[in-house]
Amino acid sequence: MSNQRFLRFFKGDVTLTQILIEHLHKTIAGQPLFTTDRLTAQTGDRVGIVGANGAGKTTLARIIAHQEPDFTGTCRVDGTVIRVPQIAPTADKSGGQSMLARVRTALAQRPAVLILDEPSANLDDRHQRWLTQTLQHFSGLLLLISHDRALLNAVATKLWVVADQHYTQYNGTFAAYELATQRQEANQLAAYQREHREQHALEIAAQHRREKANRVRKGGRNLTAAERGNSRSLREATAGKIDRSARAMVERANRQTTTVKPHQAASVKLVATDLPPVQGKYLVSATNLVLDRGGKRLLQRATFRIRPGERVALDGDNGSGKSTLLTAILTRHPQTHLAPSARVGYFHQDMTELATDQTVWQAMAAATTLDPDRTRQIMGAFGLTARFYDRLVGDLSGGEQVKLQLLTILVSASNLLILDEPTNYLDLPALKALAAYLVAYPGTVLFVAHDQTFRQQVATRTLEIRQQQLRDPAQTAQGVPATDLPRLRFEYDQLMQAPELDQEKLRQLRAKIAAAQRENG
Repeated sequence: MSNQRFLRFFKGDVTLTQILIEHLHKTIAGQPLFTTDRLTAQTGDRVGIVGANGAGKTTLARIIAHQEPDFTGTCRVDGTVIRVPQIAPTADKSGGQSMLARVRTALAQRPAVLILDEPSANLDDRHQRWLTQTLQHFSGLLLLISHDRALLNAVATKLWVVADQHYTQYNGTFAAYELATQRQEANQLAAYQREHREQHALEIAAQHRREKANRVRKGGRNLTAAERGNSRSLREATAGKIDRSARAMVERANRQTTTVKPHQAASVKLVATDLPPVQGKYLVSATNLVLDRGGKRLLQRATFRIRPGERVALDGDNGSGKSTLLTAILTRHPQTHLAPSARVGYFHQDMTELATDQTVWQAMAAATTLDPDRTRQIMGAFGLTARFYDRLVGDLSGGEQVKLQLLTILVSASNLLILDEPTNYLDLPALKALAAYLVAYPGTVLFVAHDQTFRQQVATRTLEIRQQQLRDPAQTAQGVPATDLPRLRFEYDQLMQAPELDQEKLRQLRAKIAAAQRENG
């Protein structure tokens, strides 16, 4: 059969297995998306489906939910299936509120198989705890597509991992999988480095033999013309043997080099001179700010200030007003203030801003203020490698479009990043790349993120919205502390590039930089 498609339902079957997937192949537009050997799951399993954006996790879920019939291979499903897709914010509900409503409705139907696609995206801490506890007690078969490390660690009992266009089953927890993966990568890197050291040693030895062969061919300096002529054939034969042994060494070195170097995306750091200069002590502030939405009071007399170089996390329950506060800042609400020198890069998850008929590289080239090489390095760190450059934006998966939208903001001419849920739907390598990028970012960041691990890595300070009050807790997230150093160093760099040096100002700035360095250890 040219198109072997099997989708079978078993009722009253004696086996506990509810899902059996064998030799499944899925293509899109004639290009392979993924393959499987054998994936199994049964009642009581909580399967985490993990992999990079665009690798086919949602597509596999659609196949299991009988919503995608175009594949080859076997997919046998026993029992009723309910799939809850990724939920975007709507006019009257946040993304978190919409997801909670859909999850509760699905649970009430008591399906044999429940598929959740990024269910923790947009959920506040309280509802993340509710979701975790609820899924831990789900009695059926759960398939969980997620990049949420905390949720996967707490819930998943086995994993289906897609990498290099192939699904593999891992019977263990997500934490055990990550540890095994890290050990495998470390062993692979060690083997690669050992092989290349040995290869280099053999290549040096081979080079020494080639040099010896050349000396033999030339003969010693003390040889007479007659002796040189009479020994030519012997010298050539001896040199030939040495050359052959050198070639054998090189061939042996090449045969021994079999380990592929693990992929390690190069981190790219911006410096202060990459960003528009900042002037003033505070970049963002608000005084006695009152915010309402839909007749509901969200904030009552909120006052705060954000200094240049800070990375401030905005925390609060779903519907507490975090996005509304960001909007107030962006629209220059009368009770807020943005410094005149602020150049804002704003990320939100309305992907309609991306032109779907342009290529990925065209979108990045139009946004970036960096040179092409550094732009490519940043894209590579987030997983948008060269194979994506010529793809149309409209052909990207939802997660890939989120990633591209975020990257166009990160490389723009901004010194203030306002990021509303930038971690939603990003794969794990991109999450790590984003955290590293923001920690090293020389500008200012104000962000909302419900990923607790990410917040703790990035934030130097946290503002909380609780019961209409904006609070600045004494105990904040443990990020790299923000200081005046980026601004002071930028001013120093600018003075050094001025046509005429102002020695007195330079002296004052050097003193301020030294004081800031002492203050921050």
